[in-house]
Amino acid sequence: MSKLAVINLGYGNLLSGFPKVTAQLWEPENSHPLKFTAALPPAAELNAIYRRWHLIYQALYRRPGWGTRIKIEPEDVTNVSELEFGDICTQYQLLLNEWLDAGEFRNIDRQLRSHLLPTEEIQLILETDDDMVRRLPWHFWHFLSDYPKAEIALSAPEYQRVEKSHNRDQIRILAILGNSSGIDIAADREILASIPDAETVFLVEPSRLEVDEQLWDAQGWDILFFAGHSESQENGNRGLLTINSTDTIGISHLEPGLKNAISRGLHLAIFNSCDGLGLATELADLHIPQIIVMREPVADGVANEFLVKFVKAFSSGFSFYLAVRQARERLQGLEDKFPCASWLPVICQNPAEVPMRWRIASPQAAPTSPIIETPPRSVVPTGSVWLTSVAVTVMILIIRQLGLLQGWELKAYDYLMRSRPPESPDPRILVVEVTENDIKYRQEYPLYDATLTQLLQKLAQHQPRAIGLTIYRDKPEPPGHQELIAQMQKQSNLFAICSFPTGNEPAISSPAAIPKYRLGFDDITVDMDGVVRRHLLFMKANPECNTRTSLSFKLATKYLESENIQPNLIQDNIFQLGKAIFHQMKAHTGGYKNLGKGGWYVMLNYRSFPVAKSLTLTEVLAGDFNPNLVKDRIVIIGVTSRKSGGKYFPTPYSITQSPAEKVPAVMIQAQMVSDILSAALDGRPVIGVWEWWGEAIWIALWSMVGSAIGWRVRGKVWTVGAIVCAILSLYALCYLLFVQGTWVPLIPAALSLVLCPWPLVPGFWSPLPQPLSHEGRGDLERR
Repeated sequence: MSKLAVINLGYGNLLSGFPKVTAQLWEPENSHPLKFTAALPPAAELNAIYRRWHLIYQALYRRPGWGTRIKIEPEDVTNVSELEFGDICTQYQLLLNEWLDAGEFRNIDRQLRSHLLPTEEIQLILETDDDMVRRLPWHFWHFLSDYPKAEIALSAPEYQRVEKSHNRDQIRILAILGNSSGIDIAADREILASIPDAETVFLVEPSRLEVDEQLWDAQGWDILFFAGHSESQENGNRGLLTINSTDTIGISHLEPGLKNAISRGLHLAIFNSCDGLGLATELADLHIPQIIVMREPVADGVANEFLVKFVKAFSSGFSFYLAVRQARERLQGLEDKFPCASWLPVICQNPAEVPMRWRIASPQAAPTSPIIETPPRSVVPTGSVWLTSVAVTVMILIIRQLGLLQGWELKAYDYLMRSRPPESPDPRILVVEVTENDIKYRQEYPLYDATLTQLLQKLAQHQPRAIGLTIYRDKPEPPGHQELIAQMQKQSNLFAICSFPTGNEPAISSPAAIPKYRLGFDDITVDMDGVVRRHLLFMKANPECNTRTSLSFKLATKYLESENIQPNLIQDNIFQLGKAIFHQMKAHTGGYKNLGKGGWYVMLNYRSFPVAKSLTLTEVLAGDFNPNLVKDRIVIIGVTSRKSGGKYFPTPYSITQSPAEKVPAVMIQAQMVSDILSAALDGRPVIGVWEWWGEAIWIALWSMVGSAIGWRVRGKVWTVGAIVCAILSLYALCYLLFVQGTWVPLIPAALSLVLCPWPLVPGFWSPLPQPLSHEGRGDLERR
């Protein structure tokens, strides 16, 4: 149901202002309105600019071929500039909003915004009898731009409700097609004649008597329509209709007949003709519920287009106010030819009456069938919807806090990771693999120090930016130990590794020849299911592994030095590196209950495999490779031979391979380096998570969606279908956010979607209803 706001301007005018403006707001669930007060200052500029605008507007509409539905007398304007008119229109809108943004009026604007939502349908009625104010383009008020389902109407300060007596299944329209000299109203007739489920009677250039007789028709009318020439007189207090080539009449000439028609259910009068505010003023004195008029001269093309769009929207189920707004806004497409076309249509509303709804004729009664009593959907109170949402949300959050959903959430994370589009290998990284074939060929493992020295010298010839050696050298492996020490000390872009103690495995020290600033740990953190999803960047140093920085971070920052990029600490748990900002993960976020102690983690944003190009040890030592594969790149050296002790880990991509394929540790290091470089240089997203309260709000929102499905969707099959559609929408949204670098809860939100609807589905847990007995059937029919 729509909300109703009535603003009464009280006494005053644009020259003196409106010292006592009141606004009343009715909400569907409460018959007692809220009331706010304010004022509007004098606005003489609005008065002056309207008169200038009106003068040029009429001059524009005198141009040939416009088919204006009014006779415009010559004015003093001889030269009309559309550019000047456009400037005046812009200034007119600005002055109107400056007036409505005045401090004196701000209380009403603020109160309406605080009590209304942009998604709500709003009837906004302005009560005033000042003709100048009624002619202002109120639809440019910023409030209406911010509330797309609101439309403004005009009203007289005094109004009454007329008792009506009518019993019609079908909409009845009395269409008066008046004098068509110089205009084309045949199109209006075609539009009305094509309306389904409506009975339309046309009076073409009728006499006054013929019009009066139809107004007294015993069946009554729902809509009175007029097309032809019309105008307003006496400062907008009187209107005239040219009903044929000789007769011009006013509302007063038809007053008894109109009163009779209103008492028989006449709800809406549409004057698809020029300058209709005078007609609306007179007709409002008879307390007709609603009127649509054009506030200024209107061209045939505009009048026809408005009627087409309004009738289509209104007869297809749109509310009256939304149908008018949609039809009015769609006139903007004509404004290159007909300036200000969308300014013209305006509703005049009797606030004591409920807006008209389009009524479809009821079909012939179908044969009766056994009656089965089913509780109506409306028996579920709104409070139950909120209570269900809150209860399910709290339950999901507790289950999540206990870690019972962690496994499911991590599997969903893996699926999202694999679902992303594939990426090409990182061109900034080269992996040198020590394979099983290399070890068999050389008949040595661990690799001799002399072999490593030869490998490092071969690579150094081609000027890599950094080399990461992921082969432990905590003790000598002769021959060639002294040569390796000398090479490590001389090669300033070489980084080696150490390892912290984990479980039953002791710490592994760093090579003695490597200084602390070229040392990084190679520890890889695995989750409870053994999968590597997180990237450990920093740890607290200890005597055996005297560094707090990972090898991947050391290599990446060394590479970025050449790009003049340095890490910038923003807070203790946030730092910036180039285009990327890295946030430390916290416990109880992103699907994790615990993250372990002493580590600084981010989620590892994998590239699809292979992550980089690779060479074997044999190929490098033989010089059998393109030197450009090494120049200006990060080279990571590591063992990929399983039989010789190479470490392997499952990744989110492993599940797609059969059997599940693990990835060598050196490739994980390459993924980590690529993740940092791509984020810092390319702006590739760093996968982040929301704070715990953001995730709780997200789950609560999807709980409310589930509750809304249970509340509004009828039937188990339709409910299941709606839940499936909602889950697909949830997944699509989670996927889009993930691609942009945000991991949001998918499994908890999906569970809330599935659990919330069913408590609100009447009779879901009960057996199918049985046909009523004869006595019960009779009781139901009487009810």
